[in-house]
Amino acid sequence: MRKKIEHWLFNNNDNMKFYALNGILFTMVAVLTKGYAIKFLDRLGGGDLHYSLYNALPGFIAIFTTIPGILLIQRGKSKKNTLGFFFYLSRTLPLLLACVPLLDEKWRPMVFVLIYGIMNFPESISATSLQDYTADVFSHRERADALSLRNQLSQIAQISISILAGFVLSLSNNNEVVIYIYQGFIIISFLIGLKEISYMKKLKIKDTPLRNNKKVQAKFKSTVSGVFKQKDFTLFLMCSLVFHFGWQMGWPLFNVYQIKFLGANEMWLTIINAFSSLAMVFSFIYWKKFIKKHDYKLAVTFAAFGMGLTPILYRFSPNLTIITLIQPITGFFTAGITVAILGSLLASTKEEHRTMSIAIHATLTSVTLAIAPLVGTFVQGLLGIDNALLFSAGLRILGSGLFLYRYILSIKMVKSKKKNHSIFLKIKRQVA
Repeated sequence: MRKKIEHWLFNNNDNMKFYALNGILFTMVAVLTKGYAIKFLDRLGGGDLHYSLYNALPGFIAIFTTIPGILLIQRGKSKKNTLGFFFYLSRTLPLLLACVPLLDEKWRPMVFVLIYGIMNFPESISATSLQDYTADVFSHRERADALSLRNQLSQIAQISISILAGFVLSLSNNNEVVIYIYQGFIIISFLIGLKEISYMKKLKIKDTPLRNNKKVQAKFKSTVSGVFKQKDFTLFLMCSLVFHFGWQMGWPLFNVYQIKFLGANEMWLTIINAFSSLAMVFSFIYWKKFIKKHDYKLAVTFAAFGMGLTPILYRFSPNLTIITLIQPITGFFTAGITVAILGSLLASTKEEHRTMSIAIHATLTSVTLAIAPLVGTFVQGLLGIDNALLFSAGLRILGSGLFLYRYILSIKMVKSKKKNHSIFLKIKRQVA
C-alpha cells in the first residue's frame, strides 16, 4: 500500500520524494516556531514597534549574511554538508526563544525580536542555498512538478499541524500556561528539524558539467558583473523588488489589523491560516498546469495582481468571519506567487550565474524586508490602518504591472526572433 502511494505521488522518483518530505517537515518546523510567534510576542507584552521590528529585523540581518554565506557554501568541499550545517544552526537558534520568558518582563519583547531577527542569519543562507540546490537536483522540466508537489503536500501538513497546535493552545486562557505551550512547541520543532535535514541530505544532484565546483569557484570573482548583464534577470529583479516591497509592507498591517483591531486569538489565527492553506493545496494543481501552458512570466503577473487584491479585501472586512471567508481567494494567489516567483527566478538566470543571481535577489529582497514593514507602520500612523492597506495594495498591483510589461517584452522578442529567422531562411533559399 505504501509503495503504491509513493508511486502515485512521486512516480518512483527518489529526489521528488525526499524533496517533498523535506518540505513537509520544513513546514511543520515553521508552524511550530513562527506560526504563532507574533502572538507569542503579544503575550510577552509586545507593542506596535515590536511588531515592526519583528518583520523588519530578519531582512536587515539577511542583507549582510546571504551573499557571504552563499559563497561559503559554494566554495566548501561539500555543498550538501555546508548547507546542512546552516540548517542545523537554523533549527538550534529558536531554542533561545524558549528562554525569553525567563527574563525580566520589561526586556522580554525586545530580546524576543532581536533573537527572532538573528535567527534569519542561518535561515536566509540555508533557504537561498536550497533554491540553488533545487536547480542542481531537478532539470528545468522537472521543477514545476517538484515545486508544485512539495508546496501542495506542505500545505496539507501546515493545515494539520496548525489545527493541532491551535487546539492545544486553546486548552488554556492562562497567559503563563500558553507561554509554556509555546516553549514546548519550539523544543518539538527542533526534533522535527533533525529529520527534515536528513531528507535534504538524501537528495542527489543531477549530472551536469557546468556545475563543477572548481569551475564555479574560479568564476566567482567576475560573476557579479556577469549577473547584471543578464537582461531577463535584471528586468525580473526590478519587477520583483517593487512587488516585494508592497508584499512585505502588508505583513505587519495584517497582524495589527487581525490582532489589535479585530481581536484575533490563537484559535482565530489557526482558522484563518487553515482556510488559506486548504485553498493553496488545491490551487497548486491549477498553477502547475498554468505554468506548463503559459510559462512563468504570465503566471507571476496574474499571481502578483491577485496578491494586490489581498490588502483591499482586508480593508473591507469588518470582522474575523469575513477575513476567514476571503482566505480561499488570498490562498489561491499566494499559491501562485509561491511557485511562480521561484520558478521565474530560476528561468531568468543562466547556469553559470545562477547561484550569485539567486543570492543577489535574496539580498535585495531582504533590503525591502528590512524597510517595507517599517514604512507600513509609518504609513499606518500617518494615514490610519485602512489607507495603509490600500497603499500596500497599490504597490503590489504596480509590481504586477511591471511583470506584465516584462511578459509583453518577451512576447515581442520571440516574435522578432521568429521574423528574423524566417527572413534568414528566405534569403538562404534565394542564394541557393
